Amino acid sequence: MKTIIRIARHELSTLFYSPVAWLVLIIFPIQAALDLTKYLQMIGRAQRMGQEFTEITEKIFAGPYGFYGGVKNTLYLYIPLLTMGLISREIHSGSIKLLLSSPIKVKDIVLGKYLAIMAYAMILLGILGVFGLMSAYTITDMDYKMVISGALSLYLLICAYAAIGLFMSCLTSYQVVAAISTLAVLGVLNFIGGLFQGIDLVRHITYFLAISGRTEQFINGLISTEDVIYFVIVIVLFLSLTMLKLQSDREAKPFKVKFARYALLIGACCLFGYISSRPSLTGYIDMTINHHRTLHKNSIALIKKMDKPLKITTYINVLDENYYLGKPESKSDDEKSFMQYRRFIPGLQMDYVYYYDKAKNTSLYKNNPGLSNEALARKVADIQGLDFNALTSPAQIRKMVDLHTEENRLVRQLTYGDQKTFLRYFSDMMIYPSEQEITAALKRLIEPGKIPTFTFLTGNNERSVDRAGDADYRTATKEMSFRYSLINQGFNVDTVCLQNQAISEKTTILCIADPKTQFTKTDLDKIQQYIAGGGNLLVSGEPGRNPAVNPVLQTLGVQLSIDTIKEKSRDFAPDFILASFTKEAASISSKYKMWSDANAIVSMPGVTGLNYTKAGGFDVVPVLQDKKNMPLALILTRKINNRQQRIYVSGDADFMSSAELYRGRPTTTNFYLMTEVFSWLNYGEFPVDVYKPKLLDVVSNDVKGLFMIRLFFFGILPISLLIWGTTLLVYRKKR
Repeated sequence: MKTIIRIARHELSTLFYSPVAWLVLIIFPIQAALDLTKYLQMIGRAQRMGQEFTEITEKIFAGPYGFYGGVKNTLYLYIPLLTMGLISREIHSGSIKLLLSSPIKVKDIVLGKYLAIMAYAMILLGILGVFGLMSAYTITDMDYKMVISGALSLYLLICAYAAIGLFMSCLTSYQVVAAISTLAVLGVLNFIGGLFQGIDLVRHITYFLAISGRTEQFINGLISTEDVIYFVIVIVLFLSLTMLKLQSDREAKPFKVKFARYALLIGACCLFGYISSRPSLTGYIDMTINHHRTLHKNSIALIKKMDKPLKITTYINVLDENYYLGKPESKSDDEKSFMQYRRFIPGLQMDYVYYYDKAKNTSLYKNNPGLSNEALARKVADIQGLDFNALTSPAQIRKMVDLHTEENRLVRQLTYGDQKTFLRYFSDMMIYPSEQEITAALKRLIEPGKIPTFTFLTGNNERSVDRAGDADYRTATKEMSFRYSLINQGFNVDTVCLQNQAISEKTTILCIADPKTQFTKTDLDKIQQYIAGGGNLLVSGEPGRNPAVNPVLQTLGVQLSIDTIKEKSRDFAPDFILASFTKEAASISSKYKMWSDANAIVSMPGVTGLNYTKAGGFDVVPVLQDKKNMPLALILTRKINNRQQRIYVSGDADFMSSAELYRGRPTTTNFYLMTEVFSWLNYGEFPVDVYKPKLLDVVSNDVKGLFMIRLFFFGILPISLLIWGTTLLVYRKKR
């Protein structure tokens, strides 16, 4: 060990007697400071302009375009400059022969030189630590654990780069060649993950070998043993290769022996890497303060109830416009999207089925008129490099699974025992299902008895769940591409026509949405029987619908007013009401309290007031009101059949219509209110609650903080290093 330390001290002094080490120390913090100050200034100015941000630490430091992402993308330029002369300098001067002929072990030589680079890397890590400390001065309540996790990943990356550079340095006597060779190897390791991803036998190997994505989880605050072991394996592999190379120069051995050594080393590293990457053997540490990189406790509790294997089958229609999301080259990235679930379900199985069938890809059919689905599939397969014969035909896929109800879109099917359910992709910026949708699908499989059925009345010209009109409810209920529709949040959606059907016993929530004609006595008796039995209910009316709605509400002690609510507005029609949340609603839900405190609004185009008295044992709480405090929406509850009966009444049926859910101006809370109402009516079972409080870190002192960072990293630090380095180099030259 003493020999290793002596060699490391000598190598470190040699490193600092060259201008390269000092130039890196000067340029590295300046370049990093440019990125950090840019992010801090941008967010700080936006906050002072009134914009609200949460989880500032993550926005500044994490992600591919954050501070650490920028530092990571430039490290490969610095390390080859530091490692290029570690051994090639000895080879060029001939001193390597003296070293190899001395009693010093090859292991000591390699580890001593590598230890010197690790010590230099600690200086770079210290500079990153100073960035973190100065950021803490600017960011209030900074997520320091995430910052530490990201810095650790960059240190491991530097160490891995240094091991590679050390090996390349022992292969040549020219330092420039060693530097270029190191850059080439780093380039291969960064881009190999994208090679042969369409070939199942190879894609796992190339994806594992890639070094490019190994720091992402660290930077985002999640440390996994798989990534840590990967860096250790890379370091051990290249240090061992260096030792074998120098040892082969010292002793004469047959080629077979040398080849066997290299093969055994590489094989052992690959085997250990494969074992360490198995989900069941992977450990995790969530470094974020709010455990943002770990599943919600409700998701974890649900997974713990699983006693059967889970299988996820993705069905990819090559004629679908979203085919690119499931193409063979995207499989590894797609599997990575379930990483949080693999952490708790190690045996998760993922399969991919490629087929062709009629799709709602308007542009494809428009640009290829007259071609059959088979001809189109052959054309797409040829363009995308697919084997057409490997595609499942329409007849075959229909025998396997009914995708007609899914419009032959890109979709996943989850299988758990004999239970199956679909998990969809969505037409929004995120596209992929989030934890809320995935856990909702799992809950349908694991606890099928808790699946709520939302039944909508038909037969009296109510709002439709099948039509896509502005006033209808398709978006809120059955729109497959809308993330927050009922069917994507775990609900079953059904309809019932009271003229010839009874309300099903499976109904969890009955919805009477703006009936335009009066119910018959028989129909009313069915509704009243449902209410008397303790069923939960959602009733929404419109101005002028009193004859149809009031008979239903009579037993509840609620009546629609005759008049349409009108208010003066500069920008909108008089009957376009922006309702506010009542103070009484805050006692029902923390979200109502949050919206009330934030003065949130709900758009109600054409609304009538609600008059109520306490009847039937119901407790009544106004939820929404107009400017004159007229109730526009009510919550009714009572104890019946050993549970709380819940009823929501609205004087406006448009609050959850397609038009209002997509409204862009003004900014409203309609969507969030709708989701909260759905959750409240089925006792919080669905949508699944996976909400995690946002970290309240903010840029509180951007002006002074930026000044301090710029003063230190653009002035004090580089000037000090320049003076120190120049003095040392001049002193050495004089000696």
